[in-house]
Amino acid sequence: MRALLVLALAAGALRAQERQLLDEVVAVVDAHSVTLSELAAETRIRMVEQQGAQMAVAQLDRALLAASLRRLVQERVVLSEVERLKLFDLDHAEVETALARLRARFPTPAAWDAFTHQVELTDNEIGAVLARELRVARYLDNRLKLAAQLRDSELEEAWKAQGGRGDREALRQKLSKEKYERLLTDLLGELRRKASVRIVDPLDDATRSVAAGRP
Repeated sequence: MRALLVLALAAGALRAQERQLLDEVVAVVDAHSVTLSELAAETRIRMVEQQGAQMAVAQLDRALLAASLRRLVQERVVLSEVERLKLFDLDHAEVETALARLRARFPTPAAWDAFTHQVELTDNEIGAVLARELRVARYLDNRLKLAAQLRDSELEEAWKAQGGRGDREALRQKLSKEKYERLLTDLLGELRRKASVRIVDPLDDATRSVAAGRP
């Protein structure tokens, strides 16, 4: 009897340990925890958005998750500022449109249902992920798009510096992109200094991978 009790306790401890591993916290941003399973699900959502439904079952290695974690932390830092300022609230129709656009990446309703089951998120929870992306994108556009526009004097100076050769419009686009990225880096640095960010596991060990569903 005692042996059975010990075995039962050991099995229970093992299950608890497995659950803890499945829900390993990898980062905390302003008291909001990000778990490994949540990160994997959101990574898949973005991959499907950008590349199509075939990415729903792609293998997620830790290098990819590490990059996704950096992006997610940046997004949460920006979102903290958006929520603090009470900016860019979305109405239900906007979220539904974004959700419908993602759902349309799948060939059938059954394929969509399989995806939601795989990432263990409801339609509403996926909609919340998409809504966060939209709010952050609008804030960044509002803060940076106008400021990143290249002045004619900046283009002229760069054009002369390269000897007046090459495609002038391509140079404008290149310089505008570089300027936007510099402004974005500065803004993210500023917002991160305001926020409380703790990276529990940077996921830079590339020897482990995450397949379909939970890690």
